[in-house]
Amino acid sequence: MTVDMSDGPGRTLHDRIFKEFLHRFLPDFLRLFFPDEAARLDLANLTFLDQELIINLPEQTLRITDVVAEVATLAGEGEVIIVHVEVEGRDRRSLPQRMFEYYSLLRILRQKRVLPLALVLLPQVGGVGWQVYQETVLGRRLVEFYYGQVGLRDLHSEDYLGDNPVAAALAALMQPTHLHLAEVKLAGLQGVIKSDLTEGDKLFLIDVIETYLPHEKLPDAGEQIMQALLDTELTWGERHKLEGKLEGKLEGELEGEIKGKMEILLRQLQRKFGPLPGSFVQRLEAIDDTAVLDELSDQILTAVTLDDITLLE
Repeated sequence: MTVDMSDGPGRTLHDRIFKEFLHRFLPDFLRLFFPDEAARLDLANLTFLDQELIINLPEQTLRITDVVAEVATLAGEGEVIIVHVEVEGRDRRSLPQRMFEYYSLLRILRQKRVLPLALVLLPQVGGVGWQVYQETVLGRRLVEFYYGQVGLRDLHSEDYLGDNPVAAALAALMQPTHLHLAEVKLAGLQGVIKSDLTEGDKLFLIDVIETYLPHEKLPDAGEQIMQALLDTELTWGERHKLEGKLEGKLEGELEGEIKGKMEILLRQLQRKFGPLPGSFVQRLEAIDDTAVLDELSDQILTAVTLDDITLLE
């Protein structure tokens, strides 16, 4: 028996998006929501543990595949600790016990102290704060375990629409108090586009905003704000061209443009359809015509399943 304690074959779109988000922006996430703890960590030298952490028991295998990183503290002797972030978008009731179990496994497997955090994508969990899990045996409390929690759906968009592009993008998942959702989207896009982030990070955050605030969720927006959105937004095709031009400029040749288009295309296919078959990826990577890659970009917009994608080699 194998018990997957985080991601797995059934992981949701939310899991995939925020696992990549945390790999790109974990220091920003910590500074934004846990500034006191972040100030005591050497976030410039953070190292992700990409391999699965596994413990084999007689009748089951327990596995952690969430976002796990090692980072040194700045105070004292510079102790190296583990930062574990669990992304939860399905079952909040069992989360406290699971966070304790994750902590226990990591503490045993890595023999380091652990900072446990949860990023919850469900409403009514209480915003940002520290949660507690307790266990009592025969009337005696034996466990009192704390973990940090961010409930994005309970935060106010307006509080995060400022100069921080990462915060501006996350505002797309929050609740506005007086702004229309279209205004939240516009402010988020503008904040990301004008930032000093790399083009790749900008494109990723734009994807996050458009995933959680698509046009169909903005039915009552006024004509003026919708026109401003249309003027600001980057279309799928324009995003691919932007990424391709960036890579082409860096490498100084057509090969760079193809590589850029290929990387963004693979990322969007994986986000929409999940893990891709190896044979499909091999056929895709054999394409060396930018026009064909642009055609595939257009196909993604209307495709329902991966079978709807026609590889024109």
